[in-house]
Formats: sequence, C-alpha cells, structure tokens
Amino acid sequence: MRVQEFNNSHGVDEALLEKDETKEAAVKDERHWVRLTRLCNQRCKFCLDSWNHNGTYVDSDELRDYIRKGREQGKTRLILSGGEPTIHPDYVKFIKYGRELGYDWIQTVSNGMMFAYPKFARAVAHAGLKEATFSIHGHDAKTQDSLTGTPQAFESAIQGIRNLQAIGGVVINIDIVVNKQNYKQLPETIDFFMDLGIKEFDLLYIIPFGRGFTDYRKQLFFDLDDDAYPYFQKAFEKSKLPGVYLWTNRLPVNYLENYEHLIQDPHKLHYEINGGRHNFEGLARFGVPPDCYGERCDHCFLHGICRDTLMPYQRWLKEGEFERLRLRSGEEPSERAVQQVSEQKAASRWYIGEDVKALQGSLDVWKDSEANAEERVFELESGEIPDAKALASFPVSIDRWAVTTSAAVESVLSSNAEYAGIKAFEVVLNQQTMPTLLARLDDVKACAEKLVFTLRNHEYVSESRATDPTPDEIRQLATVATRFRNVPECVTGVAPEGTDRKILDSHLVDPKGLLDLDAYVHHYVTEEYYSKSRRCEQCSSREECEGIHINYLRNHGFKVCDPIGGTAKKETASFPMIA
Repeated sequence: MRVQEFNNSHGVDEALLEKDETKEAAVKDERHWVRLTRLCNQRCKFCLDSWNHNGTYVDSDELRDYIRKGREQGKTRLILSGGEPTIHPDYVKFIKYGRELGYDWIQTVSNGMMFAYPKFARAVAHAGLKEATFSIHGHDAKTQDSLTGTPQAFESAIQGIRNLQAIGGVVINIDIVVNKQNYKQLPETIDFFMDLGIKEFDLLYIIPFGRGFTDYRKQLFFDLDDDAYPYFQKAFEKSKLPGVYLWTNRLPVNYLENYEHLIQDPHKLHYEINGGRHNFEGLARFGVPPDCYGERCDHCFLHGICRDTLMPYQRWLKEGEFERLRLRSGEEPSERAVQQVSEQKAASRWYIGEDVKALQGSLDVWKDSEANAEERVFELESGEIPDAKALASFPVSIDRWAVTTSAAVESVLSSNAEYAGIKAFEVVLNQQTMPTLLARLDDVKACAEKLVFTLRNHEYVSESRATDPTPDEIRQLATVATRFRNVPECVTGVAPEGTDRKILDSHLVDPKGLLDLDAYVHHYVTEEYYSKSRRCEQCSSREECEGIHINYLRNHGFKVCDPIGGTAKKETASFPMIA
C-alpha cells in the first residue's frame, strides 16, 4: 500500500489512517445506552452483567422517558442493550420511538437468537434499526454453545445474521469476548465471519466481573505472556485488510506494539466509568472504595484510572498533598473550592489566562494558595509572550513563561536580554515551534540553560497528528538543548524535569470542594494516561520513567521507546508469530 506523510507525522499507511479517522468519528458520537432488561435467554460463563440480573424487564414507560431524555440531552446514537434487549416485549416499539425522536443511528447489542425468527428480523429492520452487534465467541457450535451455556445458540445467531442480511439496511458486526477457551480460534473466528460478509469486529478482553471471575476464573482467565499473544497477533493482522475494521476493548495497550492503530480510544473510559458511576462517585468524592476493590484490581483494565490514579487524587485533594496546581482564569470557583485548592502544599503553580490582566486576576482569585509558592509558571492562551512593560507590571516573580508559537520563540531567541526578569522559558514543542528551533540551533545552544522544552498531551490522537513534532525532530533538537519536560530520557538523552501528571487543575474541584468525577475522567484521558513498551522492562531508567502519553504512542508507535542499556531492538518487538 502507498505510504504518506501525515501532517509532519510518522509514516502512516493511508488506509489504516482513514480507518483511524473513521473510528475516532464514531467514538465522538453522542451515545445513549439504554438497558431494557435484567434477564437473558443465555447464561454466558463470562457474563459481567450477571450480578444485575433479577429476571425482570425494565418498565416500558420508564424506558420511553429515558430514551426521550437522551435526545433532549443532544444524544445522537441510541444503543439498546440488556441483559438481552431483544426479549423485551416492547423492543420493536422502542426502535420506532427512537426514530420518531430523531436519533441519527439506532444500534442494539444482542446475542442474536431472536433474529433467527424471520418475522422478528423484518419487524426490527423496518422499525429503523441501523446496526446490530452480535455477541458470538467462536466459529462453531461447540465453542459458542458451551461459552453461552445455551444449546443451539450458534445456529440461531448465524440464522439471525442471514435473516438481517437478506432484508438489508442493517449493519452487522461481531463482539468476541476473548478468553482461555477461545483465543486459539480467534483468527479462524474472524475468517469465518468475514466469509459471511461481516467486516467489523470488537475483541473484548475478559475482565474480572460477574460470574466469569467468581465461578469460572480458572477456565476463562489467561496470561497473554504465555502462548496467547501470537494468536492475537495473527488476528491483528486482519485489521490491515481492505474494509476490515477491528476494535480492541480493554486489551492491555502495551501488547499492541506494531498495531498501535488498534489501541482502544481513551474516551471509551467515559462509558466505563459511567457504567459503574455509583461506585466511582463514592470514590472520587469521599474516598469510598468501589464494591469490586481488592483481588480483582490486578486483572482489571480500569486499574490505571481507578486504583492507581483516582484513589491517590482523592486522597491528595483531601489531605492537601498535591505538589503542582494549574489555575485557569475565567473560572468562578466557589469559596469552598478556593479554600480546598489553597490548602494544597503545592510549591509550583501554573497560571493560564486570556491576557495579562486575566493572569493578574487569577493571582488575586487564588492569592490564598500563594503561601507555599516557590515556582510560578505563566501562559497566555494565545501562546505568545507580552512585551517587557506588561511583564514588569506583575506583582510576583515570573519563574517560567510558556510559549507555544513560532513568533514567540523567535522573540525569545532574538530578545533574550529583554526578558532578563524571567528565569526560564517553557517552549512547547509543536509543528509551529519546531521548524524555528531547528533553524536556529546555535541560538538554542547559546541560551540552553534558560529554555525548557516540553511536549504537551492531547485529548485525541488526531490532535497529536496535527500538532506534535516527530521523535526524530526532538532528537535533533536534543543535540543542543539540555532541558526537557514530558519527554523520556531515551528520546532526548537527558532525564526529564517532570511531566504534566499529578497536577491539580482548578476545574477538577467542584463547588463543594470535592473531586468532580466527569472532570477527572477527562483529565485522566488528557493528562494521566501514559504507557510504555513491554521492552521498557529492560531499561535502566524503567523505575523513574513515566512513559509516554497514550495519544503520542498511538500516533508514533511504541518504537519511540528505546530502552537505555537494554538489548531489545526498537524497530520491531521480538514477539513470536504463529503460522
């Protein structure tokens, strides 16, 4: 296939890039998940929802109200799920109602058995169903019927697929819960359904909830480091086929080296957290551990956002232990929020504002937090730097000023003496600033001690592609630069002066002075979601290194990681491949 350079980024296969953009657009859909039932006509060994099953249908009036509220909130994709949604007596009516309300897309997630009835399949298709996700976990009856605890489950689902295909107008895709009993069949399972004309698959890594963990742990859970990975790798290769869309769900991301286009979009974490919101709200606000806390954590994909980060964030906020603050102008925090932020022992604070006046206003709003200040970083939203006269009006010392534009970099390099009152400049590395820096390496070298180069994190991988410099450009800059932030030592040759992690952003604190869960999840996706290559276990700096933000890795790949003192080759990971 033809390879193109995308926005000064790494070489990206054009077809894979197009798929990536399509998948990101799908992730951005405003989705409204609606549970129709608390029962199912199968008994899957791995069912993570089994704890919620009580043998009932959700009341139809309640469901109509909830479907309507989703539309009022601006949701555009209606997803009907369960339990098993298709066995609700009013299932077809809900599809019609969603279409009447104006949902752009109506999807269902089902085991597919009801679609085996031709009359039912016609009714849902004509009602307006646009997408049917079938949960089928093998390519033969033995596997599917065993895993679902249901005779003829496979035969019924396959007939349901054929019925919908014959009617037309409904997109069909397959969910596969990958577990110890079916991972060796994974490549053949995908082939089987591709032969049926299906081109979209979601590989769901088994997680420690429901009866799968309590009743079938030994039969279902497995270690990717044993013999499982080559089967996954062979399945991943199929994502490169024309028209084939492969998603991974909850799969540990560092097993996707060389397949970074398959890393699950971090925004899926919003849905994961909302699915257990009562648990996570209690943890975020009051430090109450989730019901599932304990032995499940080491097996759980959410341990990073939950146990490893949310727990300490809540504790640090309550006990005043954050060491860095990011304070934004334009906010109107409550008195309690100001008090909670000001109680932090943070020695470093980072002020962001629209203009100099706004920054000075922030100093006044957060004046009570200044007691412990040892470092102050200032940044204009424009990324520019004010003139010397405006800087002289600041009532406090300026330890660092952040710049993000080429013009600001030119000003800093050309008029360094004019800014003698600023101790250092934080230069954000992006596709604007990098060409200027590389064209003026001698000037960079002359004032290297006063320049701290930082790589910013991004909410979406598309933003990284459109904004970030390449690793090779950073390495070229590092031939003369000596100070970096948020860039690993294996890229620059010098230990970084920290990252943007473990920072209390003022918008994370709600009016009651408690941690806001939704703001936290957004913050985690943007600032806390880091990873490393599996090869980094061989690095002499592995204990100190934070890794690299997930969207830079999705953009440039784990090949960025070059273990210091290790023997692994960075070009390709040495993982076995099955024939």
